[in-house]
Amino acid sequence: MLLVLTLAAMPFGDQKAAFKAHYKGMLAYSEGHYRQAVRQFESAYAIIPQNYNFALSLAVGLSQAGRGIESLDILSKAEAQLSKQDPEYEQKLAYHYFFKGMVFTYAGRYGDAIAPLQKSIELQRPIGQPKLLSIYNNALGYAVLLNQGGGRHTTEGDIGMHFHVHRRDLLSALPYFDRALVYDAANAAALHNYYLLRDTLGIADLNEIAATRDSSLMAEARALPGNTERALQFADYDELLFLLDISGSMVMEKVACMGTTRFSVMQQTALFVLDSLPEHTLIGLGTIGGDCGTLPKVWDAVGQLSRYDMRYRLRFLTPDGTTPLLERLLACPELFSDNDSTRKAIFFISDGANVCRVGGADICGWAQDIAKRRITINILTYLGTSQDNTNAFAEYGCLADYTGGQILYLDNYRCSYEYFGASLVESCLPKIPKLHRVNCWGPAIKDLWAVVPP
Repeated sequence: MLLVLTLAAMPFGDQKAAFKAHYKGMLAYSEGHYRQAVRQFESAYAIIPQNYNFALSLAVGLSQAGRGIESLDILSKAEAQLSKQDPEYEQKLAYHYFFKGMVFTYAGRYGDAIAPLQKSIELQRPIGQPKLLSIYNNALGYAVLLNQGGGRHTTEGDIGMHFHVHRRDLLSALPYFDRALVYDAANAAALHNYYLLRDTLGIADLNEIAATRDSSLMAEARALPGNTERALQFADYDELLFLLDISGSMVMEKVACMGTTRFSVMQQTALFVLDSLPEHTLIGLGTIGGDCGTLPKVWDAVGQLSRYDMRYRLRFLTPDGTTPLLERLLACPELFSDNDSTRKAIFFISDGANVCRVGGADICGWAQDIAKRRITINILTYLGTSQDNTNAFAEYGCLADYTGGQILYLDNYRCSYEYFGASLVESCLPKIPKLHRVNCWGPAIKDLWAVVPP
């Protein structure tokens, strides 16, 4: 109740400013500008300190900037705010322990990092998400290997201060990198760490490790960007409204990696999701286009369309005007039933921000109101994560964050749909430094290496 009252009393402009600051911080963090990122994260956190994602971002940013004690304090406050009634409680708790482990890792406290990293894996395993499990296991293997700080010393030569790892230490860490690759064969840090240890140990070639994949699903999505199956998580509801941006930019701009328009990729993605829906799901369709004050081209309530009708409409949509997003959002609730027991969601696909003012209404304020009706908003966008798109991603952040949704964006470099916000987790990919064979313990001890601490 306190959270609701606090947000209700907060000016909507301040809320949007917080999401803008957080977005700018994410960009700075991804470029390795940790102090700059911290300043932005601190601004966002100061405005909405109860936002869990803001707290995690600030904690990790502080740790990368050498302010580990402050990081742990922020994480502790964030954990105290978690509620078991939150449908994302288990996932947030897994994130909490992972980032706690990474804070200790960045501080060189590898022994302290092991337990929280193990806990993050324990919590994440029943949830799923192989990519996250790959990242968690790689970090744990790194911490296990480098947990040798008590034996630091210097010797004559050019390697300077170092600590020792024995063959048994390498063998203890290797399984974690192996598991990381089973979960995600493309994890570059895990590949580096796995082969470094394997080659150092002189282990003979092993069978090639490949991540498990749903081949039938990938075959269905072969004409779409990679990771298109992630959009299926946006469809697991009783009532699902497709809210599609048909503005002119969707047909004028191309998805460079696919050589076709955003509009075309949107249509194919929506059709892919439609064809994967369970039979009990009731569907509706709304479009965002035209100009401020005009009526939408398509506005079909949930339950009015058959699968056949929906496919027909999707295939024959035509681009139209600008992006009066807020006008359409304000009207969306009328397209759902009044049944409070059904799980409802909007699957919003777009490439732009709102262009129309509607009195004193605000997207962040509307998102809070719609959350009270238990309508989730999941977003797929074709905008790139650049400074130019700060305003749009701030709006997306409000919509998803307040309603318990997620944001996918098209990464043109990887030609795949990626989770916005996951970049913070994906940045936590420590690589083992070079190993030097030494005889510090005398010629009788042959399997001994030195690690120069990072």
